Amino acid sequence: MARGVAVTVLLKGLIGAELVSAAAAHVNGRSLPEPVYWFSFGDSYTQTGFNITTGPLPSRDRPLGNPTYPGATATPGPNWIDVATVEYNHSLVLTYNLAFSGATISRDLVLPYADFVQTLPDQIAQLKTWDAGQDRRRWNSENALFSIWLGINDIDLSWATDVDHPRSFNEAVDCTILYACSNSRCPFLHHLYLPLSDFGARNLLFINVPPLQRAPGMNDASHSAANRTFEAKIIQNYNAQLSAAAHHFAASNRGVSIWEYDAHAAFNRVLDNPAGYGFNDTSGDDGKAGQFWYNWLHPVSAAQVVVGREIGQLLRGTAW
Repeated sequence: MARGVAVTVLLKGLIGAELVSAAAAHVNGRSLPEPVYWFSFGDSYTQTGFNITTGPLPSRDRPLGNPTYPGATATPGPNWIDVATVEYNHSLVLTYNLAFSGATISRDLVLPYADFVQTLPDQIAQLKTWDAGQDRRRWNSENALFSIWLGINDIDLSWATDVDHPRSFNEAVDCTILYACSNSRCPFLHHLYLPLSDFGARNLLFINVPPLQRAPGMNDASHSAANRTFEAKIIQNYNAQLSAAAHHFAASNRGVSIWEYDAHAAFNRVLDNPAGYGFNDTSGDDGKAGQFWYNWLHPVSAAQVVVGREIGQLLRGTAW
């Protein structure tokens, strides 16, 4: 089971089947349940190459729309959002996956590797522009889930700044990574959620950052054990801030339901017991069978499927 702290913080109302409209479509005399919707934001760990402008859009026959399943994932095969949509779902889920490879939380905080990269605000703006042009909105605050898996590139692109220019750990995270929450001010969560709040988002899934210090890219000759320890501390602090911010926001806003999936714990669990999950190599990154990592940073499809399955377990009892 996912340790994913199923905060399922419910301050008002219920989750589960009650979120799904009882209305049904009728096709050839058969009643078909109304779909629920999933709007996904993220980076290469989540991307499928979906284009909301060109279509085809998600439908009963193609729940993730375009491109053809499993899409343009970062590694060969389906990723977590693919299988969460079509294998470990709890009803008909139509997923609009705006995730973009290389994305950071905001270019104002950490610049992505290239100007064309769609950061979180860009992804949200793209969704809002498309939504504004629709004749009729089919989703609402009850039948839509919004998920965010970001922070990986924010840390990967910026942690070494403070290794090159030594500072105390607290200064490092304050200046380069965390945009930390203090009292009722939370610029970190502002970038992750507030733009969606105005959009009607009330059901949110947050996924934290996995142990990147265990990826092959951090275990080559160019990185020391001290580098890995430093990055691990940054990730730990980031994840703690994310969880605290999510809890604080849920407690301060009626009608908001939040789920947290602990990808950090999940990766560690698999990497510590690879054979139990069908892997035999946790250090290689050249695409051989049995490896957990596909390249310097990305896990193989089979590892992504573990995440998708556990998120399905986390969402058990809901429509998604």
